[in-house]
Amino acid sequence: MYYGMKETDFKYYHELSTADTSFSKIPLSITRSDAFKSLCDANIIRINKIGRGKVVKVVNEPAYNKFLNTHFPDNVIGNSRAANISRLRSSKAGKREGSNISFLRGSGKITVNGFAVALEEYTKKYGLFSAYNPTLSIEKLCIVENLESFLNAEKLFEVSYTYLHKYGRIGIEFLRRIQATEVLVFSDFDLIGLNEYLRVREVFPKAMLFVPVNFDDLFEKYSAPLPEKQLASALVKGSTDPVVMKIREMVLKSNRFLEQEILLLTNAG
Repeated sequence: MYYGMKETDFKYYHELSTADTSFSKIPLSITRSDAFKSLCDANIIRINKIGRGKVVKVVNEPAYNKFLNTHFPDNVIGNSRAANISRLRSSKAGKREGSNISFLRGSGKITVNGFAVALEEYTKKYGLFSAYNPTLSIEKLCIVENLESFLNAEKLFEVSYTYLHKYGRIGIEFLRRIQATEVLVFSDFDLIGLNEYLRVREVFPKAMLFVPVNFDDLFEKYSAPLPEKQLASALVKGSTDPVVMKIREMVLKSNRFLEQEILLLTNAG
């Protein structure tokens, strides 16, 4: 469907394509529009609650790029300095590759861009280590969806894991830059989290989704209504993974989900 997008909308939709965007910074004329609502309903973007605010995140990058190309065909779609100058009249007007920043914590052995990193020292002294568009080699990797959970993940897992939280979306190309012996995915227990897990499985077929042993009890006691209508992606719909099938049906049947931060409060394991 073509929505007759305004030229002034481009800046906000373009920024969203390069990095997660605070919901409060997007004009009401956009967030209340049919186009924005359709992106949410189609599971192309998602509104995440972070602290007291909300962040808008693209969760289906190919579909979102198609949306941009359909509604802004004459604009420069890119995040280079030249693209910003061409479209936004300023080299600093748009964010450039911010979503390629990765945060790491832990005490395991790790190499970043071929160099050994004393991750335990960085974690103890500074809380984390960050790298831009890195190539990583990790023994036991735990990919954590939300920042608060990432900063406290050691409360739930054994010390041998290295925890990774990516600023922005996790795509196939990013995952292919990682070498890992073991991969664990720790996400929200909703349709988006399941999709992220299955995306990781496309690169790491033996990756596991972390599900606490008392998940059913936690879901019954602490699950909350989905913040926005979610639709299961084709990947989630077609999955025969028993864990994915169970969580998928619980979410769809109840229209509720379980936030991963609940596990930090309950010390679930």
